Amino acid sequence: MLPLVPLAHAALAAGHEVLVVAGDPALRVANHAGLQTVAADPEAAAPYEELVRRATEAPMAEERPSEELVAYVASVFGEVGARMVDHLVGTAKAWGADALVYPANHVGGLLAARAVGIPAILHGIGTPRATFGPALGYAAPVAERLGVKGLVEADVSVDLCPPSLVPPHPRAVVPHTLPMRYTPYNGGTELPAWLLEPAGRPRVAVTLGSLSAVYGDGALLREIVLGTADLGIELVVTTGGAQLPALDSLPLEHVRLEDWVPLNALLATCAGIVHHGGMGTTYAAFDAAVPQLVIPLTGPESAANGRVAEARGAGTVLGAPGSQPVTAAAVGRAVGGLLRDPAFAKASREVSLEMREMPAPSSVIGRLTALIGEMS
Repeated sequence: MLPLVPLAHAALAAGHEVLVVAGDPALRVANHAGLQTVAADPEAAAPYEELVRRATEAPMAEERPSEELVAYVASVFGEVGARMVDHLVGTAKAWGADALVYPANHVGGLLAARAVGIPAILHGIGTPRATFGPALGYAAPVAERLGVKGLVEADVSVDLCPPSLVPPHPRAVVPHTLPMRYTPYNGGTELPAWLLEPAGRPRVAVTLGSLSAVYGDGALLREIVLGTADLGIELVVTTGGAQLPALDSLPLEHVRLEDWVPLNALLATCAGIVHHGGMGTTYAAFDAAVPQLVIPLTGPESAANGRVAEARGAGTVLGAPGSQPVTAAAVGRAVGGLLRDPAFAKASREVSLEMREMPAPSSVIGRLTALIGEMS
């Protein structure tokens, strides 16, 4: 939901109406962003919640062949879409929606747009990909029940990827593609006083995302803390509110532990970031021109995000297939390299400048609504 908020705000500012249909926690994000919402069926998210549990408790990519893993993930997103689509169709009709915006994994969005007969807008959340085809295949019986024949890709793609990044997936083949600047949105909060004061030494952020299950007992964070102890940095570790007994009795003189800090505000003060490979975190680091150490924690997608940063020269990867394992020593070498080698900072600045040259949501919304009018 977070990457979709800037376009929604731009639509409201331009005088249009926006309605978000989602389940928790996306529903809370949308409400906190000042958007009107309708709650999806709470049971719709159950397959996804199980996927998250399995991904955070075991290395899924090592447990099964890639074909089997893709089939399983496709079944999850296909099932979520199948469970949501009837309510989504009914809401779109009752509200009088003129278009439906959805991210690539949410195949229910494309199904509903086709069933209602309104334009489907595929909104990227980072490096682009087409609507999740295998999940659409899983949901084919639902499309047939809804009377959707010859299901095709979206009518418009909103593409957030700057030109020099090489996406790990093929782009969607759509009639219209609208490039748009990725604008980090983290919600509003009162910033801590220390964030507005000079750190006195290089500051490095650490986040493992918003799912507390990913943090476990803090074993990975322990390696990061130990590995960076002698680098002369301030390490800001966001914990997601997780309990981290693995950090007990560690020397934490260079560490600042925080439940949550808005990532865009934190990165504005940082010289580097260590993270889990989430798309939003990866792109927030690109936007802030901050070199990245990526330690993939949620399967092939997070590893692919790390490889995108590494291929561009803006970061490096540990713990993925073909890279070094995550140890304190390896983390120390990697973070030290990000801070010492100016090539990482240079590449990160180049990507950030590219992103700032892309059209802002405020200009894209005009082009998008014109297209919607032409298709109506």
